[in-house]
Amino acid sequence: MKIREIRAFNLEIPYAVEYRPAWQPGLVRKSRDVTLAIVRTEDGLSGYACNDGHHARNIERNVAPYLVGEPVWATERHARVFRNAGGMWFLDQALWDIIGKAAEMPLYQLWGANRTSVPAYASTAELGTPANRAELAARYRAEGFRAMKIRFQHPTLAEDLALHDAVLAAVPDMTIMVDANQATNLPSPLARTEWDYRRALQTARELHARDVLWLEEPLGRYDFDNLARLRENSEIHIAGGESNRGLHEFRWLIEKGVYDIIQPDCSLSEGISQLRKVAAMAELFKRHFIPHHGLSGIGIAAVLHLICATHDMGLMWLEMMYEPPTRTIEDYQQLGGILTTRTWIDKDGNVTAPDRPGLGVEVDESAIARYAV
Repeated sequence: MKIREIRAFNLEIPYAVEYRPAWQPGLVRKSRDVTLAIVRTEDGLSGYACNDGHHARNIERNVAPYLVGEPVWATERHARVFRNAGGMWFLDQALWDIIGKAAEMPLYQLWGANRTSVPAYASTAELGTPANRAELAARYRAEGFRAMKIRFQHPTLAEDLALHDAVLAAVPDMTIMVDANQATNLPSPLARTEWDYRRALQTARELHARDVLWLEEPLGRYDFDNLARLRENSEIHIAGGESNRGLHEFRWLIEKGVYDIIQPDCSLSEGISQLRKVAAMAELFKRHFIPHHGLSGIGIAAVLHLICATHDMGLMWLEMMYEPPTRTIEDYQQLGGILTTRTWIDKDGNVTAPDRPGLGVEVDESAIARYAV
């Protein structure tokens, strides 16, 4: 079970249509930059990991020299390498994929299962208009989703609420979450509305009156005092954490009472080994642990196993980034066909953990060259 090699591929996967992410206002994306990593052992096992951005050179220079020849199961030791390489902790996915394959067990069973399935919500990517958000909500409902997340970014609260009200009118039985995407540090001249505490509080109160489940990232990622004050003065759940990095930041978030719902990402925030610690700390402080979506089909699989092996207090969801035609299952989750498996809902809107060993994903390595840059 020693690591024989680590290979990383920088990929550029085109979108079918132009894409305008709500968290990067003013920008137009035509393709997606991705790193796919493969860890192989001397025993002939392979594990897979994925992250946004191009990281192949960093992995080659600052990760592989420390891991090749080491036992794959030394995840705590390897976590230090990932941190020192500038947050390459998404590679932890590949290690656990191998460990599960060696044990011939799905990861959620290996970690100790709490559940076998979880309800999923469709997560939009663009801001949209009331009309097209209502149309999209109807499509989600027809496909089996029982919940969806919409984006708020308009100059006025009335304009934002019009999005929600149009969705609710189209699908009255849909559970709705709202993401304000205020946690980034991007400048705001390109059609971005930067919220202050007053705007966040007004929004929280209006959404609570509309029975919205949670308000996500209503203020900057390090505005801890105002976030905690907002949480204390709001009845709606306040959620966030995907933009935070490292165990120490999640300790701050939890101990300071910043959020009701902690949302780390297994590709961006820490490795899945370490997110299990965050989940345990959230449990101790009676906070909900509902991870961010993982950025790809590999990350979604890791999140699904993590959720199924985590204690919950009656509130647990799996985020499915899905907004056709910009973010389709084929292009976004399956990386343009590199992944031959998909994570999807059943007729009741739930996702069941795979019974295949490890992460349970299957990769067509011959398709990687199609997108390599």
